[in-house]
Amino acid sequence: MLRILIIFLVLIAGIIVGPMLADHQGMVLFQFSGYRIKMSLLTFIFVEFFFLLLLYIFYFVFIKIFYSKTALGGWLRSLSPKKSAKNIELAQLFLLEGDYKKAGRLLAKSAKSATNPALIYLQTAQAEIDSKQFNIAREHLDNAAKICKDKEKFAFKLVQLRLQIKTHQYHEAKITIEHLLEEKPRNPEVLRLADELYYHQQDYQSIINILPAMYKAEAFTETQLDQFKNTAYIGRIKQLAEHEGIGNMLKWWQSQPKAIKQNTIYQDTIKVYQDNLLSK
Repeated sequence: MLRILIIFLVLIAGIIVGPMLADHQGMVLFQFSGYRIKMSLLTFIFVEFFFLLLLYIFYFVFIKIFYSKTALGGWLRSLSPKKSAKNIELAQLFLLEGDYKKAGRLLAKSAKSATNPALIYLQTAQAEIDSKQFNIAREHLDNAAKICKDKEKFAFKLVQLRLQIKTHQYHEAKITIEHLLEEKPRNPEVLRLADELYYHQQDYQSIINILPAMYKAEAFTETQLDQFKNTAYIGRIKQLAEHEGIGNMLKWWQSQPKAIKQNTIYQDTIKVYQDNLLSK
């Protein structure tokens, strides 16, 4: 808009200076039905410039309001349902392509005009978590929290938990995961997120506790679960031996199921710590 104004001013300057140099100002005549307006060319140019200036001021004020965070600005930015639906479809395409930033921007733009704003806010927050825009994700998660219905509360808690884990809010995440495990103890995604959180915290005993549920829910492939089980049991044995002593480690070992005690990898780990104790 500013460039157009500058170009227009240059053209006006040429129109003014040209007739003045030729010593002939010229005349402009407007004639309507029953009306006749006559003015000099210079007057016409000044009037036109005045109205153009008013138009630019109006445009500047409108843009300021449009991008403001006021209710009026939000209303002006709102899209038609048809345009919103197209943006959501395009955002879903970007999600599939892995372009989470573009997907997040389109979803955020379309949320207020969508038929289910809470769901779109949750999708927006998830896209922003995936693109590591955590502060913006938190804002959209807060927006979703205000309008979430009962059927959307579980999805909200999952997105909230993902954000808490990604931002290392492990204390808050542990409270969230405990509630989710009570609510949906066999849900594969809850179990996957619980495993991720407990691994970050090196809470191997909690991983061991949810392993049976992970196997039943097929939260991961059996090969992956076997690897997780080995990591959890070996990690727990080391924790007990190094922080609580060999006696507590052996006491814990004796309380384990028969299948675990017959595992040669775990037996060898136990033996290493026993031999270290004897060598001292």
